[in-house]
Amino acid sequence: MLNIIPQTKSYKLYGGDVAMERQPKIVCCEGAEFCDPMARKLFQNICPAIKPDFENEKVTVSFLKDPSLPDEGYRIDVNGDSITVEARGAKGWTYALITLRQIMKADDEGKPFMLSCPCCHIEDAPRFAYRGLMLDEARNFLGEDVVKRVINLMSFYKLNVLHWHLSDDQGYRIESKLYPQLNRIASVRNDTQVGGFSSTKFAGCKHEGFYSQSQIKHIIAFAAERNIDVQPEIDLPGHISALTAAFPDISCSGESHSVPTTFGNFSGAFCPGSEKAWETVYSLLDEVCSVFESKYIHIGGDPFDFSDWKTCPACKKFMQENNLSDERALFTFTLNKIIDHLDKKGKIAIVRTSDFLNGIDKRAVLHLFKQVPQETIEKFVSEGRKFIVSPHQLCSFDHPYVMSPIKPLYAMEPLHYLGKNASDENVLGVEGLLWGEWIYDLLKVEFNCLPRLCALSETGWSPKDAKDFAKFTKHWQANRRILDLVNANWACDKLAKGGFFFKNRDIFIWKTADQYGEVRKNKK
Repeated sequence: MLNIIPQTKSYKLYGGDVAMERQPKIVCCEGAEFCDPMARKLFQNICPAIKPDFENEKVTVSFLKDPSLPDEGYRIDVNGDSITVEARGAKGWTYALITLRQIMKADDEGKPFMLSCPCCHIEDAPRFAYRGLMLDEARNFLGEDVVKRVINLMSFYKLNVLHWHLSDDQGYRIESKLYPQLNRIASVRNDTQVGGFSSTKFAGCKHEGFYSQSQIKHIIAFAAERNIDVQPEIDLPGHISALTAAFPDISCSGESHSVPTTFGNFSGAFCPGSEKAWETVYSLLDEVCSVFESKYIHIGGDPFDFSDWKTCPACKKFMQENNLSDERALFTFTLNKIIDHLDKKGKIAIVRTSDFLNGIDKRAVLHLFKQVPQETIEKFVSEGRKFIVSPHQLCSFDHPYVMSPIKPLYAMEPLHYLGKNASDENVLGVEGLLWGEWIYDLLKVEFNCLPRLCALSETGWSPKDAKDFAKFTKHWQANRRILDLVNANWACDKLAKGGFFFKNRDIFIWKTADQYGEVRKNKK
């Protein structure tokens, strides 16, 4: 059995291994030259004692082009004295190297200098084009090193979209050269609620941080080398308390306030009846579009309390002028104006589904998150719309494992949420959601994502009929040896299965428990 996550489309074992005492000879076709240093670094990481003098090694690793393969697909054949990797282009060759990283190993303890690879034939390609993870830093700023660590973990499991949630009520994390006051005000809050949504406890210190445009471009380039698209999210038209702290004149009330220090839902939104508000929103979106290369911009579109809109004279006038019956119609109309603006900038908007979205512009991709009436979803499916599937109860990685254990996540079938008439053509892909209210550091990021990230990767990549939880569990247990080499903080099996809480300090190394009593460092 090959311990590969995500499970490949197909493979067969020939029996035996190809063994190397030295770095193998590497042959690259045109376009695959980058594979040479990448492969040598990989072989060195797997077997640090391997000798560098590849001229004396009989094994050859060849990177060849096959235009008939899918964009992200690849083929590996290991036999005799050769390892042959075929792909259509850079994405396929990179994913093939990731697979080799998982199946190759330094030989037994008596021969730590020997690198081996099982003789096998692998055919592989992803089920869905979009395989994402949302990282929320609007709530808690984590920093560039954590983001790069997350990108590396995603790459190892063939996920290819980092959905970067950088704007919400509690912070705006993108440098604005157009509005310098934005970062001075919107990226800083005076305190932070800790201990859960009902808690009255606070950290007792200021929280701040944002990414410079040069940092963002550096992270985008770092991700691109690993086949990962960095997609920003700017929450609109609600969930913008941080923005209105910097620009009170774009809200309905115009009242000054500070960035919220608690978490939860807020009623603030920008005023769609204000030309000033639209000018500011469009300018900020244009700036974001100029920084991020992704063709997608997530605009949130989460419902909020419409209290301000209901009492605002400018909103009432705007509704009358545009024949809008109520605030729900105003909500959809506002989103459609934003979708249209992004379309003119060459971007595709992604909007979370809700039962408020009747009449949403067909140019938007719909992100299925919380429960929506089935007839609404089926109507969208009949219109040929594309979905990203992230059911809240399964894909919210911030949940403790006792609320969202690993097995139901692994069993998730995206088409189940789209109705009986849906097909893979309706699914752009799947995404895990790491909301950031109670995610403070890298240890907690990794603890909540591993093994969830791995389970999600099989839903996004592997054929539906190839998924098997018992096999996945064995693959995950074998895979952990690689994560241990980089000291990744994965959740142990008993925790990941959600059976019970751990409170025994003698068994586990504690680094501050989260609000549900789950630990951040759980290894014996």
